[in-house]
Amino acid sequence: MPVEFKLEDWVPQEPSQGPPLPEFLQIFWPWYKPKEKIRVSDLVISPAVVNPGQVVTISCLVTNIDTKAGKYTVKLRGDFMAEQSVTLEPGESKTVSFEVTPTEAKTYSVSVDGLTGTFRATEEAVADIRVEDLAITPSEVMVGEPVSISVVVTNYGTAAGTKTIVCTVS
Repeated sequence: MPVEFKLEDWVPQEPSQGPPLPEFLQIFWPWYKPKEKIRVSDLVISPAVVNPGQVVTISCLVTNIDTKAGKYTVKLRGDFMAEQSVTLEPGESKTVSFEVTPTEAKTYSVSVDGLTGTFRATEEAVADIRVEDLAITPSEVMVGEPVSISVVVTNYGTAAGTKTIVCTVS
């Protein structure tokens, strides 16, 4: 898919913004900071300890803090490289997740748009307990009516383990 540029992408910037280069190159004078339009927060790496070959999920929350809708590319860097595009309306937030699989026993470093973290792959047996398949029935009720909430908990690891599951209703 070809990259499309607008005329204003090629027009030199104002001197207060930086060198007279296209804005898409993201080169600015040291004293100028471009207005932030997207906020990336809440980096979660789960599980923190795995065996080589087990999947690790790396997720973050992406929030559009601009007044216009826009498309943003979230970049995973470090020991793993991946990108994922997300389109957000003004004020909207979405969780973006990457799944990676370590191939050897070591500590892996990851970075998602400036947020950094690590996880460890080990040859020792570990528990990999995941909560999946949330079911809420019925999906709509009147105040005081009963609701059934269930999940499936599975240990994908190679050792026994425990996990506390907390259900919060608001």
